[in-house]
Amino acid sequence: MNLPNLSYMMNVGQLRYIQSVYETAEHRNPDLAVRDLLPMLQRWGGDLRGRLRLAKMRSQPFYYYILARTRYYDEVFLDAICDKADYIVNIGCGSDTRAYRFSHLLKQKGIRVLECDQPQAIHAKQKIVQQQWPTDHVEYLSIDLNDDSWPDFDQWLKRNRGANILVMMEGVSPYVNADSFGRFLDLLATRLHAGSRIAYDFKLRGVVENFGRSDRTRTPFRLSDARDQVVAYHEAHGYQIEHLEFSADLSRRLLQNLSSSNVSPFQEDGLVRLLLPNTLNGAKRALQEAIQA
Repeated sequence: MNLPNLSYMMNVGQLRYIQSVYETAEHRNPDLAVRDLLPMLQRWGGDLRGRLRLAKMRSQPFYYYILARTRYYDEVFLDAICDKADYIVNIGCGSDTRAYRFSHLLKQKGIRVLECDQPQAIHAKQKIVQQQWPTDHVEYLSIDLNDDSWPDFDQWLKRNRGANILVMMEGVSPYVNADSFGRFLDLLATRLHAGSRIAYDFKLRGVVENFGRSDRTRTPFRLSDARDQVVAYHEAHGYQIEHLEFSADLSRRLLQNLSSSNVSPFQEDGLVRLLLPNTLNGAKRALQEAIQA
């Protein structure tokens, strides 16, 4: 799959592929389908790394975090299916395969998926997945969170105003300007139906500050490692936190034997699950709806 300016995403996809093929059972990545989204050279490179450099990769905390994060978002995705969501919206879907790996469950429950990414990326992905899997339960929409506004996505939200929706953003926020990401959270808080949920991860403030920085992303989104400040930030945007976990704790929880190894858990990220409650910030919501109507 030829995707523009997404070398990091492709590296993550390659790591998932390596873990799904070359790892032991306890560290095997459940994303077996990712191989079909990787360009041939990326797959060959993954085979080479899996055969010759597995020990070196296993010495890196990020390697294990990718496995833990994949399992975590699989849980988020499956929870939405169990909760009978109407839509799962995957922002920055990249090489994610959950809409296809779990298609049988989605179709059984009548749940649709909206996959979103930057224009060239989503068009390239749509082309290749339609050659690999049934896609009648999936819609595709281009979006760049660093834009000033998102009219096409906003119109989609308006059309589905009463739906129960999960919005999932895996590995996205570090590449988005802080003010843009905050405005996007405000848009979701205004448009989503009460009871809808958002799940995303973020880089911690003060850690690898240049990560995600580019010509378009001058001030990448960051949050504090203080739980009360993370809670306060999201409450100010109209959300209730259902779950907050930092990457080191996530890695220890989902990779139980990691604590007995010589590898320190990855400590750069946080992950949140947000609920849009019925009554929180009702006045703010009404004002935002009036402004954006």
